[in-house]
Amino acid sequence: MSLFNDLGRKVEELKQEVGNASDDEATHRCIECDTLLYTDHDECPECGSTSVIPISD
Repeated sequence: MSLFNDLGRKVEELKQEVGNASDDEATHRCIECDTLLYTDHDECPECGSTSVIPISD
């Protein structure tokens, strides 16, 4: 059972690392729902708001 616990822990760590790396690549975000976007949009694909702004570094 310990093998499966270790494997599950490592998979969860990898998922978190991938999620953090994806967040770092976002170029825009919606002010209304805080969705991160990876290209410029006229409106948010999640909530439909036109409040999409570029993320400044």
